[in-house]
Amino acid sequence: MSAFDAIPSLLSHLTTPDTAVIRRAEASLKPLLKDPACVAHLMGSLRNPAAPAAVRQVAAVILCKRIGAHYMTFQAQTKAEFRAVLLSCLQNEPERSVRRTTVSAVAKLASIEITGEGNNWPEVLPFIASATSAPAPEARELAFFLLEEMTATVGECLQSSFQNLAGLYNSALQDPDQKVKTAALKSLGMLMAYLVDEEESLTIFSGLIPLVLQTASGCRQLGDEDTLQVINDVLYDLCHSSSRAVNAHLPATVQFCLSELADVNLELVTRDSAALVISTLTEVKPKFMAKKVDVPSLLDTFIHMIEVSSESAAGAFFDNNPAWREDTPDDSDDDDNYDGPTQCGIAQGCLDVLACNLPQKSIFQPAVERCVVRMQSSSPPSRKAGVASLGVVAEGCAERLSQRLGDVAPYVIACAGDADEQVRECACFALGQLAEHCQPEILTFAPQILEAVFRLLDDTSVSVQTTSCYVLEMFCEHLEPEQINRFLDPLTRKLVSMLEVATRKCVREMAVAALAATAVAAEKEFIPYLPAVANIMGRLMVLNTEDQYPLKGRAMECMGHMAVAVEKDAFRPYFQETMRCTCEALTLDSVELHEYAYAVFANLSKVMEREFSPVLPELVPHMWKLIGQSDGQGSAKDQKEIQDLLYSRAPKDTQFSGLDDSDEEQDPDGVGALDAGMFVTTAMLEAKKAAITALGEMASHCGQDFMPFIEESANVLKEAGTYWHPSIKLEVCRGYPSLVVCSVAAHHPDGKVPWEKGNLQANPMSPHTNALAGAVLAEVVPLLMNPEQEVVSGACEAIASVIELCGPASLIPVANDVLQGVLRLLSKSAPCQEEDREELDDDDDDDEHENFMNAVTDLLGSIARVMGPQLAQFLPQFLGPLSEYCKPSRPANDRSMAIGCLGELAQAMGQSALPHWQAAFFPAVMAGLADPEHAVQRNAAFAAGVCAESFGEAVAPQYQQILQALHPLFSIDASTGDSAASCVDNAAAALARMCMAAPAAMPLQQVLPIFLRSLPLKSDMMENETVYSALVKMHREGQADLRGPLQGEVKRVVGEALRMAKVEDEVKEQLRAEFGGGV
Repeated sequence: MSAFDAIPSLLSHLTTPDTAVIRRAEASLKPLLKDPACVAHLMGSLRNPAAPAAVRQVAAVILCKRIGAHYMTFQAQTKAEFRAVLLSCLQNEPERSVRRTTVSAVAKLASIEITGEGNNWPEVLPFIASATSAPAPEARELAFFLLEEMTATVGECLQSSFQNLAGLYNSALQDPDQKVKTAALKSLGMLMAYLVDEEESLTIFSGLIPLVLQTASGCRQLGDEDTLQVINDVLYDLCHSSSRAVNAHLPATVQFCLSELADVNLELVTRDSAALVISTLTEVKPKFMAKKVDVPSLLDTFIHMIEVSSESAAGAFFDNNPAWREDTPDDSDDDDNYDGPTQCGIAQGCLDVLACNLPQKSIFQPAVERCVVRMQSSSPPSRKAGVASLGVVAEGCAERLSQRLGDVAPYVIACAGDADEQVRECACFALGQLAEHCQPEILTFAPQILEAVFRLLDDTSVSVQTTSCYVLEMFCEHLEPEQINRFLDPLTRKLVSMLEVATRKCVREMAVAALAATAVAAEKEFIPYLPAVANIMGRLMVLNTEDQYPLKGRAMECMGHMAVAVEKDAFRPYFQETMRCTCEALTLDSVELHEYAYAVFANLSKVMEREFSPVLPELVPHMWKLIGQSDGQGSAKDQKEIQDLLYSRAPKDTQFSGLDDSDEEQDPDGVGALDAGMFVTTAMLEAKKAAITALGEMASHCGQDFMPFIEESANVLKEAGTYWHPSIKLEVCRGYPSLVVCSVAAHHPDGKVPWEKGNLQANPMSPHTNALAGAVLAEVVPLLMNPEQEVVSGACEAIASVIELCGPASLIPVANDVLQGVLRLLSKSAPCQEEDREELDDDDDDDEHENFMNAVTDLLGSIARVMGPQLAQFLPQFLGPLSEYCKPSRPANDRSMAIGCLGELAQAMGQSALPHWQAAFFPAVMAGLADPEHAVQRNAAFAAGVCAESFGEAVAPQYQQILQALHPLFSIDASTGDSAASCVDNAAAALARMCMAAPAAMPLQQVLPIFLRSLPLKSDMMENETVYSALVKMHREGQADLRGPLQGEVKRVVGEALRMAKVEDEVKEQLRAEFGGGV
């Protein structure tokens, strides 16, 4: 008797409910299964009708596991027999569960026999086609089970049969039997997802999408959520397809997903997967969504979801701090351990994606209108939904919302005093979002907001208290000392009191954060409160239990912020203890705490400068180690390889795992390694970023003491620059210039390289600085062609920093690459703009401002300041693209950016840019001055003034037109906001420059009264020297009006300027020298 004759009995033992029996059977089977002869015996059990169904099923499971290792050892005839047996078993097996398992074995064999080199199993497709037309629905269902299992094989090797398969799917999706339709739906979905990058192949099946959606709707009505989630995954994949045939069905796809979201009978996980489709489509194809999808209906769905939910709509704020959820009382009956999606969270996530990605002309007006209407509702849930939704869209709609704050902020402030707790909570969240994203315009409402928040700090609701502190943190960061002084004493005392009496972690943490922001706003005015607050923070910084780590980190962070606020001398008594506690935090097992520590080090090195240096020998190597630490990022794999892994394997079957093929037990495809390598914790990512930032601040502020660490720091940053995540590349870009600052501080008197604008022959850099600057730029310049916009922005900023620090000699070696890179970016032909180009149709207006382009135009301005007249030969290439951004059809930020850049070019290049005054600069200036937006008018006024200053008398013939265009700017009410005030300030500076450049062309008798009425400047203090130098010069030269009828106005202006803290001492000395100190 052969040992293999025991296989049927051993298979039977595997079906018993006794674990010990199963383990003995596995041990006996394992050596037998290593012999190819086992395949025939497993086949025999599988096709034995007398064997119990459970035994046949086990035989199929093990056959699937082992046939791959043995199949190629058989002769051709034996292989053919095995193939025939498997198809026969599929055809004749009466039990559905056994058929389903046998399908996997057939698919496994098909992946071996059907390859790109040929089809050695031609009977498979006819078998499937025959099954799809069988009278029995079980046979028709079986055909699509098999196609689903064969997805990778079909997609890779059977393209010639796609038309026939499309016909089979078309019939099956209209089958009268629901099981057949569901099986076909899943199979087709998997195939389309596999082919998502194969536009021609995908087009063959794209016509079936309406039937897919129709069938999926039937599944929704039947409550078949497993199938719905599969289809949602497929629709998610299709979002990334570039096929126009697929795009034609995307509006219907969105409507189907909306129907899922609106169906309260579906599980939240299913609705969340539908939301992911809409969010992904919005991110990938925002302009398509804006044109082809009914955006208002999307908004209505999401806002309604918030409105009818009993959940807190400020939950997104707490979701970022999961520990707070257990710290905040919840009266709901939900499972306390539930950590899945919530209805409010789903809706708010979708709203955020819409606001951040859709063109503003499509989203802003309908979103804000719906929010305002609801904020005025008599229904608390409606008010909650309105103010919460406004807070969510604030980031994405910040540009236009900032211009409309007067229409919106009063309603939000009113909601902050609402009788309903959830409305107050959401109002706090919205105020925090406005404070974070609508700067500086929101500061106009500083008194009303601070008064409202001050009341809310005493609210009976813990969540309202917490979100109130969040508002203070966001708001106070941007306030000036004079704006917060009125509230400083009561606010500080209140926050300290909250810290002393509060028991909930969320309140205490946010109170500490609010104190830190208050200190930053108050600056040196905070010194009287420093001892008491530092004493409290000292107690919190020594907390060492794990649940108190976040509070400990906040306290450390607060000390760092207070150091920046009060400066070195005032903070020195607290420096050593802060350093001791912060260094101790690095010994604790908390990545989040380490992130706080690095941020503190960054601030303390900035404040204490070389007094920080003694810790460098121990601290810097620690940060090198962290920055270079591997977190399993792994090597990048080709997307096709990943697809093959996903679609060529069924989900890992853990049943009888001990009987897996020994050659496969070590994960031959590396799927486990792949999975492990695709994930990195956010905490580790943030810690790396914070460490790189700290390293840069130490290099910048510790001077020559950091020199021993320069070389290795450069190597560490170079290696970190290869990291996969764009935020790390961005921090590396920001860190590189700090190394150059250190070298300059160590090798150049006064920490400055004495370079001369436009002098391309001289190299005033020390050898060390020259080599380091060259190495840094060699790493950073190629990043201009990085596919990520945030990385490109960081590269632009780094290049600008280095060349403005080191001069023309640093730019020359990379000048061609830098100029070409900037030109490609301005022309929208760089890799990071590829998706925008692909999405735009020929008739699309590219009307969205891209924030990273500000860094690009700033870099062009830096190049001009370094090269001066040497840039003139290249200037015409840049003026064309810049003029495109000046068009009225462009968004206001684009127009403002481009006109500001033109002003910087004129200012830096002087007379060498004059040939382009009439054709490029003058039209842009006049259009900008007539623009309805203050930001554009401000930069146009700046450009008008610097063009007059740089081009001299050549501009005089246009003075009358420029003055007429400037005149309306002086009627702007500067008290309405920073943007308005800056507009008036720059108009005054333009008059000053024009008076200096061509005084004979100025009608001073009409101009000077307007000029003086606009002084002193209210916002743009950088123009103080311009306006007061002009006033001094005209007075010194005996200008009659200034010494006659306008003398009293002159005294007023000078007196106010001398009393203003923000007027530079050098400017005040000029004024005193000309007008006397007693004015």
